[in-house]
Amino acid sequence: MDTPQGVWRHALEPIQSIQAGENLLNLDTWPSWNSSAQRVLSSTTGLLLEGQRFDLHRIERQRLVEELWIVKSIRTGVNPDFSEIEFEWLGQQREGKTLGTVLKSLRMSVTVLCEEEGGVEIAAWWKTPLWARIFRGSVNAQAKSFATQWLNDLVTGGVESYAESQPFSFTAPKGEDSKTVGADDV
Repeated sequence: MDTPQGVWRHALEPIQSIQAGENLLNLDTWPSWNSSAQRVLSSTTGLLLEGQRFDLHRIERQRLVEELWIVKSIRTGVNPDFSEIEFEWLGQQREGKTLGTVLKSLRMSVTVLCEEEGGVEIAAWWKTPLWARIFRGSVNAQAKSFATQWLNDLVTGGVESYAESQPFSFTAPKGEDSKTVGADDV
């Protein structure tokens, strides 16, 4: 793998690193810790899988913004205890329309080392088309903002423990049978 354009690190205690690694691997917890993920759309839930595509949804200025990602690889180890996931950015959309960006590609590798003097490291690689070289400063800022935002979110909210997501269900109004009605029953 070639040298990344940026690497950002944050030290954590081993117990915090373990929790951050668990939350990173579990897509169900992303809306709780990732500020770009008010909602997550994916064909599967729970633990991330190689090749899995997911979309992070958020509302900005009363409009739906989607970040599109795919999991390229997942590595875990025991000695040392670590988790590493490589993500590839597939673009952004606002209300279903592709946002014009001069980023041609963006790849981020998120590594969580769950040992003494461990923590989170994010390495990022990005490319721009030749015509966009005059915008180099703003392009670099956009790529760096993805990485630093994920790092800040993971080391602040990602070190917390979150309950498992509950299936969507309706409850009967007061005075009626108090049985919970699942989405399949409606």
